[in-house]
Amino acid sequence: MKTLLLAVLVMIASGCASTRKEPPPKPLVGTKWQVVLELPMAGEQPSFRFGDGRVEGFGGCNRVSARYQQDTVGARAIVIGRIEAGMRSSCDPLLQEAERRMLDVLQSASSYTITADLMSMTGSAGTLKFRAVDPNP
Repeated sequence: MKTLLLAVLVMIASGCASTRKEPPPKPLVGTKWQVVLELPMAGEQPSFRFGDGRVEGFGGCNRVSARYQQDTVGARAIVIGRIEAGMRSSCDPLLQEAERRMLDVLQSASSYTITADLMSMTGSAGTLKFRAVDPNP
């Protein structure tokens, strides 16, 4: 009888124990996504926002924008059109090269995954990682 009572109490206690759940993923659309870099750039960090079929943001040197399409069935497929970028002449050549490489990877993205506040976009040119940030810091 004591064993049965102990087993019931253990089952009740385990049912009441709080399980840590992962927060829901941030939405692709309307979230400001900052690129996660191994070595952060000086000044404003590259970031992008997706919405209404357009992606707009800052690549490290220039403002950028493009059209995009994502799947409607939840497969997390994405196609980003030709990226338009300004040409700021006063930007450091190393920063310009980093921006060019990052935009090449973004341009090639064919899928994305979001877990909590982290997003990863992958394509033929590599993978970019992003973190959701407060749009008004």
